[in-house]
Amino acid sequence: MSSPFYILSIDGGGYRGIFSAHILRRMEEAWNIDWHKQFNMIAGTSTGSIIAAGLASGVSAVQLSDFYKAHGKSIFTRRLRSRFDLLKIFTSRYSGKTLHTLLEEVLGATTLGDVRIPLIIPAVDIGNGCVHVFKSKYADDFIRDPGVKLSDAVLASCSAPTYFDPYFVDDKYQLVDGGLWANNPSMVAVIDALYRLKVPLADIRVLSIGTGKSKTFYPRSAGKWRDLLIRSWQGWGYATRWQRSKLLDLILNLQSDTAHNMLCLLFKESPLDPKRVLRLTFESESCLPMDAVCHGNDWITRADHCFTHHSPGLRQFLNLNGGTQ
Repeated sequence: MSSPFYILSIDGGGYRGIFSAHILRRMEEAWNIDWHKQFNMIAGTSTGSIIAAGLASGVSAVQLSDFYKAHGKSIFTRRLRSRFDLLKIFTSRYSGKTLHTLLEEVLGATTLGDVRIPLIIPAVDIGNGCVHVFKSKYADDFIRDPGVKLSDAVLASCSAPTYFDPYFVDDKYQLVDGGLWANNPSMVAVIDALYRLKVPLADIRVLSIGTGKSKTFYPRSAGKWRDLLIRSWQGWGYATRWQRSKLLDLILNLQSDTAHNMLCLLFKESPLDPKRVLRLTFESESCLPMDAVCHGNDWITRADHCFTHHSPGLRQFLNLNGGTQ
């Protein structure tokens, strides 16, 4: 019987990536995991690409968790402009310069060609209207990305519409957040393992880590004035509370759920009780803004609870021996 082919997949979700990073930190501290030995492929979208690229290039989960704690506020600092500044109509909420500088400090000059493990980072090419998937050089016919710096690939994948401006890579590709089509990159990784690496489907195991999901987005009843307005005009305006950030988060959540469900069905398993996909995330009764750094400690607590609850099953899933919780 062949050995399992393990894939680590990490969702996008802005600052909620601290949830994913802390779960991986707990795994690293409890079981002294060597990420390159434990996982045969790593995939991450948007904030998940920060973690995926870090682990793939030798950065510890502890360091990545500390990265979120130390730099969340500086990354999500609104642009300086007046309340009535017309520039806010044309610019994104945050500048990507701080994030880019911090990514370069963590990832250095490492390129995708330097990464020794299969790594996948989804993005979107808005110039050509197509997907753009960064990959380390685990296939001989990968000729576009080997010279691309990890920090550039990650920033492109993190450039969520309305939050950060599009990012140009190699002065050719105008890229934005891969979460628009692959917020949960588990399906992308599995398909590439099947197609590029010829891994039998029966051998693949996926640890899929999400960043939380809100149960409530647009309730039908929320006050007489709003009900009256919605009945008279089903628009997308701010007055009807179809807020851009909330809508984007809904799209990302739907994509994550769909990818997970389709992957389980590909494995011919129920999404409610899969055996070859272990999905770790949480649900919330309130909205989960991607830039709410003030909730960081809450999401760390969620991650701690998630790890504690799933620890026995996680060890069994990964076939880990020894170590203590």
